[in-house]
Amino acid sequence: MNEKIYVTGHRHPDSDAICAAITYADLLNHLGKTAVACRQGPLNEETKFILKRFGLENPLLMTDARAKIRDIEIDTPTIIQKNETVHHAWHLMLQTQNRSLEVYDENGKLCGICTTSNLASVRLHPDTDLVTLMSTASLDNIARTVGGNIIYEPEHFKTNGVIHIITLEREDMDYYVLEDGISIVSNGDEKHRMVIERGCKCLVITCGMKASKDTIALAKKKGCAIIETINDTMNTARVITESYSVDQIMTTDIITFNENEYVEDVAMKMRHSRVRSYPVLNDAGEVVGAISRYHTRNYQKLKVALVDHSAVNQTFQNIDMAEIVAIVDHHHIGNIQTQMPIEYRNHKCGSTCTIIASLYKENGLLPDRTMSGLLMSAILSDTLNFKSATTKQEDRDTVKWLAEIAGIDDVEMYAREMLGASISLKDATPHEILTRDLKNYQIGKFHFAIGQTNYSRQDEVQKILPQFLENMEKEQQENKLDIMVMLFTDVMGNGSMFYYYGPMAHVVASVIETTFDDHSGFDPNIISRKQQLMPKLSEVLLNL
Repeated sequence: MNEKIYVTGHRHPDSDAICAAITYADLLNHLGKTAVACRQGPLNEETKFILKRFGLENPLLMTDARAKIRDIEIDTPTIIQKNETVHHAWHLMLQTQNRSLEVYDENGKLCGICTTSNLASVRLHPDTDLVTLMSTASLDNIARTVGGNIIYEPEHFKTNGVIHIITLEREDMDYYVLEDGISIVSNGDEKHRMVIERGCKCLVITCGMKASKDTIALAKKKGCAIIETINDTMNTARVITESYSVDQIMTTDIITFNENEYVEDVAMKMRHSRVRSYPVLNDAGEVVGAISRYHTRNYQKLKVALVDHSAVNQTFQNIDMAEIVAIVDHHHIGNIQTQMPIEYRNHKCGSTCTIIASLYKENGLLPDRTMSGLLMSAILSDTLNFKSATTKQEDRDTVKWLAEIAGIDDVEMYAREMLGASISLKDATPHEILTRDLKNYQIGKFHFAIGQTNYSRQDEVQKILPQFLENMEKEQQENKLDIMVMLFTDVMGNGSMFYYYGPMAHVVASVIETTFDDHSGFDPNIISRKQQLMPKLSEVLLNL
């Protein structure tokens, strides 16, 4: 059963979202759970700087909350080589849960499947079909099936597939055509040679009897193979008809699934097929399991923990198909709904990582140097080095505590270096700049979106503005937003430049200190989207 918890920040991750996901996953792992940090989009330059500074790789990219085949319990594959006997296949089949064998070729690749239907259909075939199948059986396979040893093997072994059980005397054999067939004989050296003389191509001697030197010499002369088995004639006759290889009856027109396919999609595809079990392959084409309809109807949903957000439009696609087990956030309470009580922590402070740092303490744990560095960096990022209106004394105290563990002696210098790394306006497209931290909102009947990014030099913003504003207006119209707003915020918290489009754009002009024209302005005090801009916009929109 998959008990792994996937911890994720919001769709357009900033440093707080990424660092919160990594550190909360670390906390859960220390508490005895299995958790993995995820991201829902590309990292900004600031976050890349933080991860590189503390020696971490990017979190797992994950955008959909639906379970994949690799996330659920499926059957263990049962492999059989295509040249193995049907007799062996029956024995393997009894050991499987899914009643299906995956057939490999000589290169170790899947070339077919062998099901109970394949095996049973042979027993229902007319004798002529069985004869045809037996004519393909190799001498090795016949010997293995009857539990015997090959005494003599001619250079070119081939039979017509007809099986004779010889219990009659010489004068009675005239009624049977033994030429090119397989003869099962127990005692009687004379009878052995008589069968060979009549053209038999495979003599199976049962009951532990041995072929004489004369019999072996005659077999070599006539090109007749000899097998000796300790099993009795009846048992030998019962199993020998399963000596042909699996590739003679297997299904080659097979339906397979990749382990990275979503279970829901797999279930839809299964509706158009009557196959009972399907091989599951990895990206290398190797069979890693077998899946049936039962698995698609009875599986555990992915467990998800959300950090730095609690709104449906900011999280995984198909979040309703996951089991949310925890939310840790410092924003407003969103519209995520759960079926059962969960671990929920919502606290008014400057960063989600401030909350997570307190959770370490509450559980009697001390974050290591790396986790402390991430927590500290996220708090500095989200509070713009304590310049944001969202900053609380708790944030400052937490950074001081974490900096000592992380080995950061000059927090101010580190903050300048980190925040300055977030600037990548010249290397990004207008769409990337707009959407790297874009959040959607609805107040009453109005739909709007607010994006935000930092800058260190105003001339860099001016260079990209013409194309950026053209794209921004286009995206506002395509998404039919009442307002689209973009904040370019000074990296050290010295105000924000505003750009806005939409039929309700005049509302933005009414809440900022300075306007340049109908679509731009500046406010030296607004650096927080949620704490400073949103309350003002909400008040105006609710009164319209």
